This record gives sequence, structure tokens and C-alpha cells, in this order.
Amino acid sequence: MKRIVVIGLTIVSVICAAGGAWYFLSNENRTLKLFGIVEIQEVRLGSKLGGRVCEILVQEGASVSAGERLVVFEVPELRNQRVQMQAKLLAAEAEWLRILAGARQEEKDAAIATAAAAKARWERVKFGWRKEEIAQIEYDHKSAEADHNQALKEWERVAPLYRMKSVSPTEYESALAFRDRAKGRVDSARAKLDMVRQGSREEDKSEAEAEWNRVKAKETELLNGSRWEDIQLAQARVDEIHAKIAEIDINIKEATVVVPTNLGKAVVEVVAVRPGDLVAPNQPVVRVLQADDLWVKIFVPETVYGQLMLNKKVMVTIDSHPGTVLEGEVQQRANISEFTSRNVQSIDERRHQVFAVKIRVTDRKGVLNAGMAAEVTVPLD
Repeated sequence: MKRIVVIGLTIVSVICAAGGAWYFLSNENRTLKLFGIVEIQEVRLGSKLGGRVCEILVQEGASVSAGERLVVFEVPELRNQRVQMQAKLLAAEAEWLRILAGARQEEKDAAIATAAAAKARWERVKFGWRKEEIAQIEYDHKSAEADHNQALKEWERVAPLYRMKSVSPTEYESALAFRDRAKGRVDSARAKLDMVRQGSREEDKSEAEAEWNRVKAKETELLNGSRWEDIQLAQARVDEIHAKIAEIDINIKEATVVVPTNLGKAVVEVVAVRPGDLVAPNQPVVRVLQADDLWVKIFVPETVYGQLMLNKKVMVTIDSHPGTVLEGEVQQRANISEFTSRNVQSIDERRHQVFAVKIRVTDRKGVLNAGMAAEVTVPLD
């Protein structure tokens, strides 16, 4: 924030009277002499971040230039946040590259093989058992029937003998168990034969077909690569983290108070903090004076106000350097008069109605300081 500071106090009535007196005393030489005060541009520097002061890199009265560091704040939290965001950025970039590249060739090959297997299973379930398999099951059924017939005959032979007590109970029970096992094998073979002749159930066909369609869709998805929306979403995530890192960098940069690049040569007037101080955000901590932005402010009577047009060349002298004449020119003229009398009628009274005029001075020798009294000599046309 910039503020024009006028160092020193001026008594307006004395300035007006002195201005008028000098005008009349110097009228014979066709010059107008007026008193003024040297003013300087002040700049208050601070941080939008604030925090605890870590270092003071400048002393009061030191000359500083654009970009020079003045005060440093501690910002460990921001630096840790930046490390965290860097890690998130690496993860986001890896995810973005993965989505951009799509599936690996090994994943595509696996998807193709899985789809082929699912299709084969669906076709097997759809068309049912092969003729060779049905023939084998029929043979198993016939073999089971033959075993059952043999077991049945053996039981029929042993049963009468058992009733006549010609065979032992063990032989009879063994023949009976052999008959029943053979009967079970026949029933199992017949059921299996009926099943293969009827083919696969409709539920199995539907399930196998659905599975094949699902695997086929997955294969197509991998072969086609990532969707455009997924790529854009991953890219947006990367851009977002980049922006957050840039924001953190800006805040870290704000932790160091520097001389603005457009300030030019400046002198440190006040350092308002010390190491360890806690400073609120947007609080000025250093006040500097812009050494190359000096001017003299004078008050000109209304009667000669028209003689000081913009860019008019004048001469400036100061008491601290007698004989040194500085060049200056009118930079700004006030459009509103000051300290007007209650009733202005005569020409004599109009001399006390004054206008503020700003004189830009070329101070190549660096002899001007804010608050000095200056004498401005204005050549009259």
C-alpha cells in the first residue's frame, strides 16, 4: 500500500503570506519565489500470509533495491503440504498414464483366452453331449444291466439253498448285497443315459450364454482402450494438484517480504518487527521510502496561478546545500483552491487564495530528503 507522507508541518497562513510577499519582491526580476516542503513516496510492505518472523535481513536506514529480501516468516506447514501434494501428484500422474495407455497386452491376451473358453463352454452346453459320449454311456448302461442280471441269477440260486440251510447266512447276504449294488448301478446308468439323451437344461444354456456375453464384453472393453471421459477425469485430477502446488508455492513466496520490482531505489525507514514476533496477515512490517520519487509541494497565489502550467521548468534550492540549484518541472496542479477568505473581492485579497502545486525535482546528487524546506523559483512569462 502506498501513501504520500509529508514530513514536517507547514503553517498555511505563513505560506500564503510568504508566497505573496516573494511574488511582489521579485516581480522586478520577472521571477516568482515560493517556499515548499520536500515530500517523498512511502511504501508499506508486508505479507498476505503472516506468521512467525524467522529472519530480519535489513536494517533501518539501509538502501535497498527491487527484489531484495527484507523479512522472512516461518512456514513449515506449507512446506510439508507441498511434499504431500507432490506425492499425490505422482500418484495422479501414474493413474493418468495408466488410463491413457489402457490395458497391457498380457491383460488383453488373458481376456481373449477367457472369452474363447466361455464361448466353448456355451457351445458345449448348447449342443449337449456328443454321440461318442452318449454311446459310451449306453455301453455303461448295458454293462450295468449285465452285471445286474448276473447278480440276480446268483441270488436266485443262493436263496433256495439258504432256505434249505445248505449255504451259510454269509453267502446269502453277500449274494443279496451284490444284487442290490448291481441294481443301483443299473438305475444310475439309466438315469445318466436319459439325461444325456435329453441334452442340457435350458437354465444351463442361458447361464453359459450369459457368461460368454459378459466375458466377451470385458474383452471388447480391454481391446478398445480407456474411455475419453476417464482420460479427461484423470487429466483434470493432475491439473488440479498442479494448481494446488502452485497455490502453495505462491504462499511460500509470500512468506518472504521483498522490495517490489517496480519500486526502484528505496531506503528502509522503519522495521516494525523482530525475530519471533507473530504477525497477522496483510499487516505491514517494513516501511520504505522511494528515494527516486521526491517532489516539492508549494502553494501558489491565485493571481499568478496561470504562470505555473504543467511541465513548466522551475529551479529549486535548499538550505542544506547553498549554491546547489536543482531542476524541476510542474507535474500536478490542484483544481480546487485552499484557504479561501470569507469574502474575496479585491485583487489584494485574491493573493491569499492559493492552489497546491506539485513540483517534480531531478535530484541527481541525492541532496534532497523528505521534510526539507525548499525554495522554488518560477520564471514569469
